[in-house]
Amino acid sequence: MEPNWHVIFLLLKEKNKLSVTEIANFLGFSHPAIIKITQKMKEEGYLETHKDSQDGRKTLIQISNKGRELLPAFEKEWLRIRQVLQEFVDDDFLQKLTDLEQKLHTQSFADRYQNRYGRVDSKLAFVVRNAKPSEHKRIGQLMVKVYAGLEGFPKQDEQPAYYKTLEHIGEFTQKPGVELLVAITPKNKIIGGVLYFGNMKYYGSGGTAPLEKNASGFRLLAVHPDGRGLGVGKALSLTCIEKAKKKNHENVVIHTTEYMKVAWKMYEKLGFKRALDLDFVQVKLKVYGFRLKLE
Repeated sequence: MEPNWHVIFLLLKEKNKLSVTEIANFLGFSHPAIIKITQKMKEEGYLETHKDSQDGRKTLIQISNKGRELLPAFEKEWLRIRQVLQEFVDDDFLQKLTDLEQKLHTQSFADRYQNRYGRVDSKLAFVVRNAKPSEHKRIGQLMVKVYAGLEGFPKQDEQPAYYKTLEHIGEFTQKPGVELLVAITPKNKIIGGVLYFGNMKYYGSGGTAPLEKNASGFRLLAVHPDGRGLGVGKALSLTCIEKAKKKNHENVVIHTTEYMKVAWKMYEKLGFKRALDLDFVQVKLKVYGFRLKLE
């Protein structure tokens, strides 16, 4: 058994059944990390998966019969390990560790570094710029891969028109005021992309967003798994916000879904507020609107 498996066991023992997204949110792990861990545990026969009876797009994970049979023995070993650790890890250390976790939850190390010393030279990791026409196809492929990989999000066979839009995302740039931005590494690897709309008329969503006046918007933001943790999504979002400010727009409009929790939290940290009047339903998918009021 690998060291981090016990937290999965204990969480599923308490909650019974959870999706990958729910496990990631409870434990504070990344979505890809949970997929990797649970897949290994499933291969060892400790976990099993089932489709949600109320939502066929959602896969639920639970402890298998084999896992439940072995759980008492595992718990006994974890208790022994804890007792040994207490010989050199006292309560004061644990309290300090808890305080550290709370501080990092409030503001990440990367944000603290930037606040004190300024932004790290983006050339070390990636740059954000307008995409070249020769890059449109690769960005479209990235979009399809990222959105199709979201736990619970509609798949290609459920919303083929939506995925065709993602695949041909470069076509949006033929409309006035629309820019396709890309995050790209010094080795020319595309690790993120987003569409910026300087004219909401061409925003292309459902609901009332295309009627917004004196506003910019951005949508279809995607980050490659290799780019997660580097601040790619935030950098793309901030670039769009700066473009809106240069146009002297009053608001920036965006949308997200319940399956995009990481992006949702990021938008809230950037100052976006829920805008119920912008909500709409795409086929059966609920899409939630947000606004950022620019000063």
